[in-house]
Order: sequence, then structure tokens, then C-alpha cells
Amino acid sequence: MKIINLLYIKYILSLLICLLSSSVVFFIFSLLGNLDEKYLFNVIMKVSFYNSLQILSYVPAFIFLLSVILFTIFLRSKNEIIIVKSYMNIKMLAVFFLPIVIFFTILELNKNDFGLLLEDLKKNLIKDRSEFNTKIIINNNTNSKSYIILKNVNPDDTSNAEYRSYDLLDKKIKLAQFSDNLIYSNNTLVAKSYTQYQNDIIKDYQISKSINFDASNFIYQNFLVKDISINDQIKIDKKLINTLSFFIFFFSYVFLTFLNKDTVSTKNSLKKPIFICITILIYSFFIFNNSLSFYKQEFEFLASFIASLFFLKVYLNE
Repeated sequence: MKIINLLYIKYILSLLICLLSSSVVFFIFSLLGNLDEKYLFNVIMKVSFYNSLQILSYVPAFIFLLSVILFTIFLRSKNEIIIVKSYMNIKMLAVFFLPIVIFFTILELNKNDFGLLLEDLKKNLIKDRSEFNTKIIINNNTNSKSYIILKNVNPDDTSNAEYRSYDLLDKKIKLAQFSDNLIYSNNTLVAKSYTQYQNDIIKDYQISKSINFDASNFIYQNFLVKDISINDQIKIDKKLINTLSFFIFFFSYVFLTFLNKDTVSTKNSLKKPIFICITILIYSFFIFNNSLSFYKQEFEFLASFIASLFFLKVYLNE
């Protein structure tokens, strides 16, 4: 148990160093990029800080890999890795690294949500100085999807307000509406005139139309994109399962490959495991973040399968 506690202390120290150093680098580059903006300096500092956190939230796998490399270097520097390998078998190592693997896997699966949250915080900082105030509301159903876009909708002044809505069925636009002649009355957004696209016909309507959603719930909220979908059906998300499987296998492989018997001797270089892990990481970026419309799920499944093979190889060698 003392060895596991020692490993956690070493790893947390490595992780903090990686987070701090990466944050400083991202903050400096973000600050340099924001100095041309016409904001107060304290606003620029805060926005740059949120930018650095946002970048970190998009690359948890990279931060994980850096922290494990630094963690291994710390253990090798005082030959502590020899003690670890002498007294800990594969099951005890799993007790140590599985919580970390699960934590980073959750971060990886939710990184887009964290990024949007930080984006909203940045918007709130500069909202009074922004030229536009845009809100996007998404509603997903089984076969249909709807988008509502509100631009410059202010209850006290709707002179520059715009409303757009798009109803999609089987990935095709069935109904679209646009209006820049809006009023806000009795907690209801009303279009005094609007343009509508339906059945391949575009037509202007010079009649009033109440926007059929509760605008008061969204106008006073600060967000850029909001998903209001309600889905009572339990669906098996193949992409989520593939992504979850890949990163659990990959993160476990990273730990085992840097804590295997080949890394015990300081004479053995870490270049080979670092190169392999970076290659897999770059590979995962292209597989899980591409816009391919053909064989996408097959490629993602293949990535998870390859990661499992790498994990089994290092596991069996132990």
C-alpha cells in the first residue's frame, strides 16, 4: 500500500507539472494573440486564461501521455522503478493506474462539453463588447432535427434581432423560416413578417406569427449552443462504445509500456515507447475527429481493436 501511495504522489506531481507548464505556454500564446483586441487588459488576461484551459480540455490524452512520461522519468531518476517492479505484480499495478485511466477516459469523452462551457465563460466576459449576440438551440428527435438561431434578441430592443429556424427530416431541410422584423411582447417572441421555405418554395408572409417555443427561457440565459433534446429511448451509441474502449485500452497500454521490465534499466531509452504512443495518439485523432461519411464506424472499431492488441501484447509480456 505504501508503494501505491508513493506512485500516486509521484504521478500527481508529474501531472501538476505538465498542467502548469502546458497552461503557461498556451496562456502566453493566447495572450499574444489577444493583445490586438480592443478590450481592457484585465479582460484580455481572463480570456487568455480561459483559452489556455479550453485548449487543455481538448487534449486530455496528450496531457496524460506527457504526465506518464514525466512520471516514468521521476521513477527512473532514483531507481525507484526497480523497487516498484520487484514488489508489484500486474494486478497491483492495475489497482494503481485504473482509476487514472478511467478519469482521463471520462475527460476525453466529455472534452467537447468542457470546451463549450469555457467558451460560454469567455462569451460572458466580452458580451457587453460583442457586436453580435447569437444563441443556437438544438432539438433532436428520432428521425428529425430542428435548429433555432436567435441573433441580437434583446427584450428591450429588437431592432437588430433576427430569427432563423430549420427543421430537418432524414438530413434534408423540410421547413425553414427567417425573420428580422421581431417584437418581444408578454414573454413571447413575435415575427411581424417572415420568409418561409417549404416544399422547394420560398414565400414571404406579411402576417404576424408567434414563435412556437418559450423564448423567455433562453433570451436571458448566457450560452452559445444549447441542446434541449428529450430522448426517452435507450440507444446503444456505437461511437461512444468505440471511443470508450479505445481510450481505456490505449491509456492502460501507455502505463504498462512505460512500467514494463524494459524500462527498469536507465540504460534503455524511452524513445521507442514515446514514438509508438505518439503515433497511436495521432492515429486516434484522425480516426475519431474526421468527417468521413463512409466506413466511419468500421474505422473506429478497427482503432479500438488495434488498441486492444497493443494492450494485450504488453500485458502478456508482463
